Amino acid sequence: MHHTSDQLQFGRRLRTLRLARGMSQAELAGTEISATYLSRLESGARPPTERVLSHLCDQLGVTPAAFQPSTGSTLARALATVTTLGEAPEAASVLEEALQQPSEDDDLALRWQVQWVLARAYHAQGRSAEEFRLLEELTELSDEIGLPELRVRSRTQLARRERSAGNLVSSLARAGDAVSLAESLGHPHHLMEATLVLISIEAESGRLAEARARADQLLESLGDHVPVKARVEALWTAATVRGRQGEGPAAIEAMQAAIAQPVGSEDPTLWLRLRLAAASLYLQLDPRDTERARQHLDEAGSAVELISMPPLHQRELWFLQCQLAYYDGRLDTARDLSERLGERPEGLGRRDLVRLQLLRHRIAISGGDRTAVSEMKSLATRAQQSGDADLAAEAWRGLVESLTPPADDPDHG
Repeated sequence: MHHTSDQLQFGRRLRTLRLARGMSQAELAGTEISATYLSRLESGARPPTERVLSHLCDQLGVTPAAFQPSTGSTLARALATVTTLGEAPEAASVLEEALQQPSEDDDLALRWQVQWVLARAYHAQGRSAEEFRLLEELTELSDEIGLPELRVRSRTQLARRERSAGNLVSSLARAGDAVSLAESLGHPHHLMEATLVLISIEAESGRLAEARARADQLLESLGDHVPVKARVEALWTAATVRGRQGEGPAAIEAMQAAIAQPVGSEDPTLWLRLRLAAASLYLQLDPRDTERARQHLDEAGSAVELISMPPLHQRELWFLQCQLAYYDGRLDTARDLSERLGERPEGLGRRDLVRLQLLRHRIAISGGDRTAVSEMKSLATRAQQSGDADLAAEAWRGLVESLTPPADDPDHG
């Protein structure tokens, strides 16, 4: 390996393999070589000796052939590498590294695919700001490529994240564009995905009649040909809309139908998200069904011990457990979970962040802090002024409950 180009190739491959295994330079270097020397290897400044190459292969669990020049671009090799990593944090590092390398070809569709997978990795890690920026780039890139499928998927995902950030006007327009594109494309899967996002945005924008009409129409169209994941998300979305309309029994019926779908081990992340969504629904009903919420949170908590949970879903679980602890009167547990979440948990949507603020004020009121009353009033008023009637009603309800202790527990509230 005497040529500089070979050294650069070796260094890039070495760094990719190290990042894919989540190893630091010091960990890979071990006691055989220095971290400084390893850094020079990765930069292409030094070629490896046979002894060093043998050490690196042992540490990484590969053969020397893993460092040989391969066909395909840097982006293609990065995609191949992350297929075995799933949602592991190392996946983002590998893809970021590949995107920073000088372009070896003009395959924009491949670059789109790498950015798409990276955006999903950011979402799983709760890195919402980076995900949002990348989705904006993806949308522009999809327009440049001109493939309708990519334009629909980019707009659908960006609309979903804009909704979570509270940008309802722009997300509504973006989702509408995605639905129109999907209809012209004639692809049922893309159309259903875009429609589900549009329904959620309409419901959150207070357009409950439109959202309900779309949701009911979507449920009527569900046939045996519809994949389980799409069926689950359609039922889940319908349950959310019905819950916001105050139709508790109808919301429960749709959510239970979603829970009954055979998701199982084929998609553990969807299984987990569905339990979290069900628990959230039961905690928002009037009256709340804390027993059913507890059942689903216990199921989700048990699953954490068996699967690798993305950081975002871990925070969502803590948030819901915090709510349940408060409603149970376990204030110390609620405070502990609130502290574990941190001041502003990254990845939580705007509405859940407001709910977390409301919950913290309720916990403070339970501890005798009367200033939290005015803070809750302020949050409720802002939600009302922003047009979020659903969240405003939830805030006012919480304030009334906090100031009206249950008859069987005069010390709570």
